[in-house]
Amino acid sequence: MKIKITIKEEKEFKSHKMYDPDSDDVVDAETEEDHDDAGKDGYIHIDPEILRDILRDEGGAAGIDPFIDSDDIDADEDGIRDALEAMDDVGEHEEGDYILSDDEQIIIKVIEEEVRFVLEKRKKRKKKKKKKKKSSGKKDACYHKVKSRYKIWPSAYASGALVRCRKVGAKNWGNKSKKKK
Repeated sequence: MKIKITIKEEKEFKSHKMYDPDSDDVVDAETEEDHDDAGKDGYIHIDPEILRDILRDEGGAAGIDPFIDSDDIDADEDGIRDALEAMDDVGEHEEGDYILSDDEQIIIKVIEEEVRFVLEKRKKRKKKKKKKKKSSGKKDACYHKVKSRYKIWPSAYASGALVRCRKVGAKNWGNKSKKKK
């Protein structure tokens, strides 16, 4: 019988800084617990100002290569992408480039979203208010003939007369039939 022995190597934790991607806040992660807490709060390992500076140097938009080639960043491609995704003022274009937005664009974007939300809400309210109007019925010869003879329209008597007229036809309705004696 062979016994397999595995030796679990524990890496020694190295103290390092973690950065809030949306502010200037920096935390010193001196223990693994500090590191985990900062990670849960959204902190990243790369200084976001360095990432913003690279984007500014590239004219506000860049692919991943300038970040990887930078001597100031000591992280792999996945780490860089994660840091860029965590930043509110950086977006990814559908072509894959990362774009730095300025404060005015962010404010405009928020306002546009709010306006769109309010307009959609109004549309929904209007749809609820709009109800199909009932058709006023056929406006045939009987309608006009009966309506002209009744003062109160609509009324139960007028409606009954309209039904009787439609049964016999407009030409025949209203003509008294003479009874033979």
